Amino acid sequence: MAKTGVLKFLIFISFSICHHRLFSQVFSNNDDAKEKHFVYEVKEIDEFFERFNDERGSFIRGVYKAHHVKFNIPRQRLIWSLFNYENMSRDSVMMKKFISDVTKKQKPIYLHYYGDDWYAELTCKFKYNATSIVIPVIMKIEMTQNKGSKWMIVGVGSSGLKPKIVVTEMAQSKVKMNIISPTSNGTNFVSLKRAFDDKENLSDYFESTDMKNSKMLEFYNAILNGDIDFTDVVKIKYHFLLAGRWLFTVEDFIRKDLNSGWLINHMEKVSSAGMDNYRSKLLSGN
Repeated sequence: MAKTGVLKFLIFISFSICHHRLFSQVFSNNDDAKEKHFVYEVKEIDEFFERFNDERGSFIRGVYKAHHVKFNIPRQRLIWSLFNYENMSRDSVMMKKFISDVTKKQKPIYLHYYGDDWYAELTCKFKYNATSIVIPVIMKIEMTQNKGSKWMIVGVGSSGLKPKIVVTEMAQSKVKMNIISPTSNGTNFVSLKRAFDDKENLSDYFESTDMKNSKMLEFYNAILNGDIDFTDVVKIKYHFLLAGRWLFTVEDFIRKDLNSGWLINHMEKVSSAGMDNYRSKLLSGN
């Protein structure tokens, strides 16, 4: 895209965002359209965090800076752009209340990548008895003792497995440094294959050693015994439990529209008890 074309595009989008006309332009030049799509698609969940928090080092701000265009899109409009417009009305009362709540000047609310308020729900495919099955696996970012971070398995959904229960608690790992990298979400969690093949240190990848959750126990034994063999992750959904009152899920929408990528597809406001109930059901696989 020519530099003048980029400048005009960035200025146009800034104007459009500020006037609620997000991603409505139909582009006549295919090459320009691809460039514009690349800029405004939320390509990774990390980029979702950047836009939601309006981080100074965000990808979209970097594009503006590289082309010497002033970035004048307020945080409210950035958050507007993070909703899936095909499923949620742009004029939704709940959407307006949410954006007003999280962008209050006195006490704005931000997402914390290393916090306790979000989970990844992976729809994982496994080979089982000469066929394929899918099992929901819930994961969460946790801090390590050396102030690093890692993804941990914190819940498992219904699977229909009937594995032989060999162990009722997880064995201590022989190596304490095995982790699922905190950047694994950027590679569709392919590192789960290595983790599930690492039988000697399998417990390193699970959050708890008490095995009170029967579904977790069944899943752990199925992996340990080789009853199931991980193939890939077919879908990812992120669950956010924000400020004790807002629940929303983020999914990846692959399409040509600028309103694409990792977007909020469902939202609700709940009580504190409702929040606890949602978290409990998510982790228990119910």
